[in-house]
Amino acid sequence: MVEIKPYDDQQHRLQVLDLFSDVPFKSALWEYQFLSNPGAIANGFAPVIAESDGRVVGFNGVVPVFILWNGVPQTAMWSCDFKVSAELRGQGVGRLIKVALATKSPVLMSFGISPVAAIVLERMGWQASGDVHFLKRIRRPGSVRDVALTVFQVLTACLNWTFGGRELQARRVDKLPSSTETDRLWLDVQAGYRKAVVRNWAYLDWRYQQHPYGGYRFIEMRDRRDKLKAVGVVRVARGQVRLVDYLGPARDVAVKRALVKALLGYWRDANAFSAMTSDAELKKVMKSLGFYQGREQPRFYVWAASEVLEGAAPESSAHNWFIMGGDSDGELLQAARESWNTKINDREDV
Repeated sequence: MVEIKPYDDQQHRLQVLDLFSDVPFKSALWEYQFLSNPGAIANGFAPVIAESDGRVVGFNGVVPVFILWNGVPQTAMWSCDFKVSAELRGQGVGRLIKVALATKSPVLMSFGISPVAAIVLERMGWQASGDVHFLKRIRRPGSVRDVALTVFQVLTACLNWTFGGRELQARRVDKLPSSTETDRLWLDVQAGYRKAVVRNWAYLDWRYQQHPYGGYRFIEMRDRRDKLKAVGVVRVARGQVRLVDYLGPARDVAVKRALVKALLGYWRDANAFSAMTSDAELKKVMKSLGFYQGREQPRFYVWAASEVLEGAAPESSAHNWFIMGGDSDGELLQAARESWNTKINDREDV
């Protein structure tokens, strides 16, 4: 019989890692991902564990975060690393885990999930957002298809003209701005967001600077008085440049345009640039600078308790979110995977 059990690190961690035996770097990420993030430090780490006869057969990781919910501070959790033993899939274990998960937090989010997990979530009343899209700009075509897409990029740019941002100055740096500057910027811009993860220094420091394999770079945007106006988070791997996060005004075409132009200017030898975002204004800016919006639409789902909805329709829980690729644990894992694979390949070349 499968039962939900309270998480015990000594009893469960190694068994959970066995479920992820196909992820060789999972053990190295455990402390960073689950224990050192600000939400876990404040609220503890309480994943969902499913056991059968004392053996772990299912797991749902959680990353507690602080969010804005309709502009009001609120605690929430990212659901991540959902796994059920192969021999028990399709037998209701996933549903059992998700029912238990709903007792952990008044708001739950999941991003970049598999089609199978999406089916489970929809049956459990989670709501899907249709606002998150993948955008890409090809600078060095590597195939006939890429050449065709570069033509499409030009047409997209003509249809999404934007201007502004020349008065801003960009700096490419290896570290976030100081905690004082970063927190001041977040306080200045947070009122413009309805639903978003709180992007203060503590969160951004954990998410990007403490990542053991991330290697993230940052672009500061400053005005002529050297006041910090925005920060872009960038990851470069194998000729691909990704804008993974943005801290700045919710509505400011000039700032976003200057940031994306700086991104394109700093990595002139890149093969391609990409981003995932729900922000309509940022999408338009990127399209105006030669990005095309792909057919791929990353899955972002939200569940909210009735007391948080306050009588609103459940579908509203997935509306008005500001989401970037860095919000996804998929980006966290992809950064680790690409770094890990590079090290393995370099070792084999020796």
